[in-house]
Amino acid sequence: LKAMGAPVGFFAPGLVKGTFTFAVLGVVAMLVAVSCFAKETPNITKADSRKLGTLIAWTATVCMWLMWACVYMHQMVPLINPVHVELVE
Repeated sequence: LKAMGAPVGFFAPGLVKGTFTFAVLGVVAMLVAVSCFAKETPNITKADSRKLGTLIAWTATVCMWLMWACVYMHQMVPLINPVHVELVE
């Protein structure tokens, strides 16, 4: 256990770098949604289409980041050989 070093939790360098990467991807997705996919139709105005595109881009980004963060954190401390504790009655 000494070889593993001090735990850094949510501020692990890989987790911070990945979070920053997802934030950049979210901004890019939002800009693409607003500039390329927002259009006016009889059912929705262009402003509402931009708002909807922004909402969808950020919702998708947060969901993908959350999935990635959970997988990443579960690999930080792998449970390779489970230790079974016997219950004494």
